[in-house]
Amino acid sequence: MNKSQVLQFYTEYTPNTDPFSLGYLFDELPDDLGELCKLIKCQLIHPAMVKKVRHLLTSYTKNEDEQFYTVQDMLEALVERNANGIIGERLPRERLIVSCRFHSLLLISMLRSKGVPVRCRVGFARYLSEHQLKYIDHWICEVWSEGEARWIRVDPDIGIVDLQGDDFLEAGVAWLMARDKEINPQLFGVKKSWGMHYIRNNLCYDLHAVLGQELRYWDYPPICQKGIDELDFEELQLLDEVSMYLQDPDANLEELQALFLENEFLQFKG
Repeated sequence: MNKSQVLQFYTEYTPNTDPFSLGYLFDELPDDLGELCKLIKCQLIHPAMVKKVRHLLTSYTKNEDEQFYTVQDMLEALVERNANGIIGERLPRERLIVSCRFHSLLLISMLRSKGVPVRCRVGFARYLSEHQLKYIDHWICEVWSEGEARWIRVDPDIGIVDLQGDDFLEAGVAWLMARDKEINPQLFGVKKSWGMHYIRNNLCYDLHAVLGQELRYWDYPPICQKGIDELDFEELQLLDEVSMYLQDPDANLEELQALFLENEFLQFKG
């Protein structure tokens, strides 16, 4: 694929980001990325932030990730809780309590409604860790800037536009660094789950997201159902190859698609 074909690929809705009949809710969205992030936070609450607004909530006080899969699912629930749709004055009790995956999917859907190339990236954020000593499981977006001719990293959950440096490490980068013993894999994960298996899982999620299938956290391709010590040499080499290609999806999109199709244990078919 040439660059224009790659960018076109990332302007097209995936099944999980298509608003379908509720696309009209995006008719009057702002163009500014910062304003879009603010608007998303008016619709969604990350489960980690519930304790700060619990007194303003009613029956929706727990993580609702399992209630939704697609943007269409989310939009239907938002309209049910407040028929005015995507609004800045939505009350906390009318919002969805969902994690970073859903924040990213909503931004993707909004931007693709405008014809802007955008994709989800799965990895680890150091800025979410106390004292920035660890890398926390996180999903963000890469948004194509036509004016600057580059991808801009945007975190719609935290509201950061144009993430720089290694504050966010894509899962493939983390995998190769850990494989080369440049970094301790136990620094990567969340809550009580840390290590190489977590990096491997996020690597597969990132691969799926780049190819247009944004999985949920509990959607495990066959290769993610094996222990790290159970992976054979060829499987490890394949994950290394995927990791290298994912460092530049624009140049390697066809190679990633081919590897994915040739290796069923990378595919989630749930």
